Amino acid sequence: MRPREWRCLLAPVLSPLLMNVLMQAPAMAADDEIVWGKYNVPPYMIRTGEWAHQGIFDQTLDVLKDKLPQYRHVELEAPFPRINSEIKKGNHWCFNGTLKTTERETYGYLSLPSSIFLPLRIIVRRDRLPQFKGPQSLQALLQNQQLTTSVMRDRSYSPTVDKLLAAYPPKENYSEQVEAIGMLLAGRIDYMVELPLLALDQARVMGHPGELVALPIQEADEVVFNRVMCPKNEWGRKVVEQVNKVLIANRSQPYYRRIVEKWHDPESVAEIRKIYDSVFLKTP
Repeated sequence: MRPREWRCLLAPVLSPLLMNVLMQAPAMAADDEIVWGKYNVPPYMIRTGEWAHQGIFDQTLDVLKDKLPQYRHVELEAPFPRINSEIKKGNHWCFNGTLKTTERETYGYLSLPSSIFLPLRIIVRRDRLPQFKGPQSLQALLQNQQLTTSVMRDRSYSPTVDKLLAAYPPKENYSEQVEAIGMLLAGRIDYMVELPLLALDQARVMGHPGELVALPIQEADEVVFNRVMCPKNEWGRKVVEQVNKVLIANRSQPYYRRIVEKWHDPESVAEIRKIYDSVFLKTP
């Protein structure tokens, strides 16, 4: 019998089997793969340049990847709104560095704390400092129609700040911090709510060292914790469960503490050390 005839005879038998394998293979691969959404937000995530992949979130993610060898880890650069959207859709994406909110718990599983954000500040240009003297009331700034700010889409800042932004929503928004810092430096917005470590370092990277100043917010002096977020489905539950085991085993280790403290000035490091054991390691 000719080869072609053999193929014709076998096709009805093999096709269902092959179809079953082809249908199952992608699903199996997807279950074993985590897409880690990342974007450029130095010094937490550093995507390019001399210090690429040396950010705080970069290195805590390296710990997770190393301790979870059963998964294929794929880092994919995307703006935070896209990352958040993929998790909402239930896709096999996770993000290392999110804050816990009631809303996020409706569509995602969140891990134990993985790192620390020190209090947010009002960031202004140094040459406008006389206009912004001392601690600032964020509510008063948001109510001032003569002043403009911008906030990141889908971002949670802190419980208190989130409530103020919901009550007095700014008209401008952005997808990546570098956009807003560029607008602030150019005078297109008057101030922004941001982590001083992030804002001042980004300005330096952009060639404007020392041009921004951080001022305390009267209504909020909260330290908040970053976490891993995965979709709220069975796959995401399993990933977060395994992430938590890694965090419990490693967060108290000296090398992990050094990652959390990295890039902070001595005063900020002292603040982190005050709460590391008593609060950070004990927060569910």
